[in-house]
Amino acid sequence: MTPAPLTSLVLLGLSTSALGAPFSSSPIATPPRTGPLIEVDVDLWNLSARPSVDSTSHLVFDTVASLLQHWPNTRYRNGHNIVPGIIPVGTLLYRGQSGQEISDQPDWIAMDPEHSRPFCANFETFGCWHLSFVAVRPLKMLYFDGSSAAKMQGGPMDTQDYVTWNATRPEWINIASEKMRIVELCNWGKRYQLDGFYRMEMDFEIMLCNFTSGIQLVSSVQLNTEFTEPKEILHGIPRPSDRGSLRDNYQVLQAGSWHNFYPGEGRIKLDLTRLISFYDTDLFPSLVPVRSGVDRLQHHISGISDKDVQVFRARLDEVLRDFENTPGIQLDSTSGIDWRTLYQVIVDRYADRLEMLRYILNSTDPTAENYSKNHTQTVNKAMFRLHLMLTAYEDRTAHPPTMDSGVDKDLSWASPVYQYCATTHTSALYPFKSLFTKSEHLLLSALEGTNREICRVIVRLWAEGIEAGVPPVLPLRPIGRGYDDGPDVDWLPMLKHWKNEVEGLMSWLGWSIWLKCRPTCGMEETCYLPTWPWFKSNPLSISEAPLLGDFGAAGDDNDPDPDNEEWRNPLPRCIRRLEPFDWNF
Repeated sequence: MTPAPLTSLVLLGLSTSALGAPFSSSPIATPPRTGPLIEVDVDLWNLSARPSVDSTSHLVFDTVASLLQHWPNTRYRNGHNIVPGIIPVGTLLYRGQSGQEISDQPDWIAMDPEHSRPFCANFETFGCWHLSFVAVRPLKMLYFDGSSAAKMQGGPMDTQDYVTWNATRPEWINIASEKMRIVELCNWGKRYQLDGFYRMEMDFEIMLCNFTSGIQLVSSVQLNTEFTEPKEILHGIPRPSDRGSLRDNYQVLQAGSWHNFYPGEGRIKLDLTRLISFYDTDLFPSLVPVRSGVDRLQHHISGISDKDVQVFRARLDEVLRDFENTPGIQLDSTSGIDWRTLYQVIVDRYADRLEMLRYILNSTDPTAENYSKNHTQTVNKAMFRLHLMLTAYEDRTAHPPTMDSGVDKDLSWASPVYQYCATTHTSALYPFKSLFTKSEHLLLSALEGTNREICRVIVRLWAEGIEAGVPPVLPLRPIGRGYDDGPDVDWLPMLKHWKNEVEGLMSWLGWSIWLKCRPTCGMEETCYLPTWPWFKSNPLSISEAPLLGDFGAAGDDNDPDPDNEEWRNPLPRCIRRLEPFDWNF
């Protein structure tokens, strides 16, 4: 099988710049290629060799693939990436407040009016004013991923702390201290002419450093509050105390849900060529033992060494240096590679297929909804799913051993298929590596490592099926193997093994797209993933939610409520989206 020419293979990754603008760099000569890059090394392409336990390629991949998406950053709220970006000219921004004066201090501004509207506090006295602004030049931002605006202990705000203070400040993780935080961040950002910082809580927000530079007032409207009951104000945050507030809260959640999955929040353009990831083990080796044996939900950066903090400071300065004295920032990738789209290609290619394969293999469990006693049928369905994922890589030169030559326990005959699958999305990028930034080398490594493990697992299971004589992968079916024996063949051990392998792969990948409400929510419901500040049984009582940070030493892990499993491990559930809003707690 001869693949498409190199120029065709790289169109997907090279047709746009990092911001989606036309690729404008000078043409780059690419070497001719007439076939797949197959140089089989038995050790390098060993189908039994799993990734190192300290590998973070899948973590870099998933956090980068999840940037600006509300759902995965709610699930994994402790952010590990810092990325510069811009808010483009013409972007509308919103602010709800109790008067119509424009702030002369750093303050918050929302991306959606549903998010800003509930902040019209004290409207009985001052009125409910809703201000709209427009960006009149590109606004230079620094984005903290995760739920970086969630006032919670345990890690969501750590990256901000290390930017401003070189250490975590747990005593500042509360609403009352947020004003000090924004002032400190903006003071620090002046050296790079940053306009603000981009964060996420129930929805995305901006910590804007100057309301008189880069934005212009579009409208200032005093909203009708006749049918809205007043709210009690707690540290400047509306405290839900009535059913009207519940409706407001739902509107905020709904606005956040618009950005749940790819492409997520598109009103900031990130420059991945300047991304810094704390999952980069070359830059931050001290975090490797901190994560060892720890569930990903509890990954944080507060255990970083002083040496690595200095490395971070130097790298951050290097990344942001180009922002200084730049009137109109251009965040184009020199290589021209659209990394975000290239990452999404991998997710699109495998997410649904792996989920379906797991569903089929679960039919061997008597408690599963699709339980099947017909294991021959189940193995055939599973094998066909594996075949579908590999149809583009099943090189005809890869043959299993015949009965006379014995059994290849290492399945090395399938290594060419493994290598072709694992390198097809990245080998065409190598001619451009000389143009890569340090961040792009990390992005390439993460993409390779993640795609490699996906291919290793599915090729191994496919090869095991071929060895066992499972069709329909002609002409690779071996001669005289057991499948012809029909239902008398005991497929259950192999199916259980396949199930464990697929479950292990999906757990390793950790893609939040697989985190769903099961069963699917009805038409009058929506799937809700618990987010700050609404974790506990009563969404109307903000004082009961673990948000203020005034928890003291509530436990060794600084958990404000050790009995609140929802706080530690948020899982989706269906809540009503039509009145009455009972949230199904």
